Amino acid sequence: MKFLFSSIGQKIQIAVSGALLTIFLFFHLINNLALFYGETTFNNMVLFLESITPLIRLMEFGLLSILIIHVANALYLVFSNNQAKGKQYKYNAQSEVSSLNSRTMAISGSVILLFVIIHLGYIWYTYQTIESHDYYNILLQNKLGFLGHKPTALFYILAIIFISFHLKHGFYSALKTFGIRENTKLGILYNLGLFIWGIIPLGFILIIISIQLGIIS
Repeated sequence: MKFLFSSIGQKIQIAVSGALLTIFLFFHLINNLALFYGETTFNNMVLFLESITPLIRLMEFGLLSILIIHVANALYLVFSNNQAKGKQYKYNAQSEVSSLNSRTMAISGSVILLFVIIHLGYIWYTYQTIESHDYYNILLQNKLGFLGHKPTALFYILAIIFISFHLKHGFYSALKTFGIRENTKLGILYNLGLFIWGIIPLGFILIIISIQLGIIS
């Protein structure tokens, strides 16, 4: 238990929780790709998820727990690092780079958290409270908080770009946390990074752009 809350233990918690959140993003993207197949297909997909609501609620609770673990450990590490740096009088180039990366992760993490709150507050909450099953047109409506609304779409794209940067730094940091280097046998895992921080975010951006261009309408 003591190791779990040590600096290394918390980095491992961040890495594992980050990996689980990335898996969720991948499956969320797969679900959203149903938008390209039209209104009926997307609505049927959401209706299927509604039919297994108890399981979905359990998964949502687990996802929320993972997110809290990820954010709490990340904030604690940033706070601890800032405290430690306040006691130091000399800095080398490596520590300055590390500090920049930490600040970048803190900024991107804050934007992503705001994005999650807005996404849940508008789309997720609306899906839970509506009586109709027209999920497709609700998502695409030209209204604040939904993807047919240009300012909202632009914010979503910006947030996804931040997610991409966050995933990139987080993925490579996680590999280093587990002692995996590029010049080792497991170094091939570094090639997976492009899919995680490149392809997955790009998929979400393409969906939003397709909605704005009327390809998905």
